[in-house]
Amino acid sequence: MFLNLYNQQIKVFLADATDDMAGARMRLGRVLRKAGMGVVSPPDGCSAMEARRLIGTCDCSVHLLGGVNIFEDSDEGVKTQSQIQYRAAKSFRDDDFKMFLWNPSGVIDEHNAYITAIRRDIVENTIYSQATSPIVFVEDLRTVMSLNPKMNLDIGTADIFFIYNDADRDTASEVLSMLQDVQQVTSLGINMSSATSYTDYINSQLQASKMGVIYFDYSMDWAMPFARQLWKDSGGKSSNVPLYVAANSAHVNAQDMRALKGFMDYTLTEKSLIPLEVKVYFDKLMGKS
Repeated sequence: MFLNLYNQQIKVFLADATDDMAGARMRLGRVLRKAGMGVVSPPDGCSAMEARRLIGTCDCSVHLLGGVNIFEDSDEGVKTQSQIQYRAAKSFRDDDFKMFLWNPSGVIDEHNAYITAIRRDIVENTIYSQATSPIVFVEDLRTVMSLNPKMNLDIGTADIFFIYNDADRDTASEVLSMLQDVQQVTSLGINMSSATSYTDYINSQLQASKMGVIYFDYSMDWAMPFARQLWKDSGGKSSNVPLYVAANSAHVNAQDMRALKGFMDYTLTEKSLIPLEVKVYFDKLMGKS
């Protein structure tokens, strides 16, 4: 699920959404553009022919799945723009074009039972996602679409491997500067506008460190699922490299951190105190008084 590094623009056909998913579509469009992707939005009343023309200029399409059926097997049942564009995109699925189906609620019940039919219809080059955050969904989309050249960085031993989202670069740099005065720290800023796979580097550097820290300020939508996934991928409670989440209380509150309770340690405090909290936690791990 890791974000990638590589300057390669991906052109996305952002299909019309039903009214219940209009807000999610708008948020997704903002995240796609912020991630440096080209976004093609169909005009109002877009015909099937025009939809196919626009889709043909793109690398992939994204279709939001909500409470209204956008899946129809027959032409007679096609009534909405979402249905028209879903059917148009299906004809483009090949090695050069991928179709992404996003169900952000993650729920399939009697209100959206059509999603079951959509999932049965999935073939190669169709990707179904239940990512709850548009940031995570866009991260996954880029991973699938990118060539994924790997990071070529040296792995070095460190006390702390400090990971943050590039959106928090300014405050992360301040925390790092203070932390590096008291510990040996290796850091990594994850950039959503790039596309080289981080996975191998993160796994290798984490194993060469005594402790991993995930820091965030504004990028909570990225940090929380990232931290949980990294914890799982690195062995969870059986991992020999503990993970610690550090959040800036200027933009994060206790309610935001509830998802970590019970399996990951964390600190929620003002920026200037985070290096001290990390140092205290590190000393505790090392058995220092």
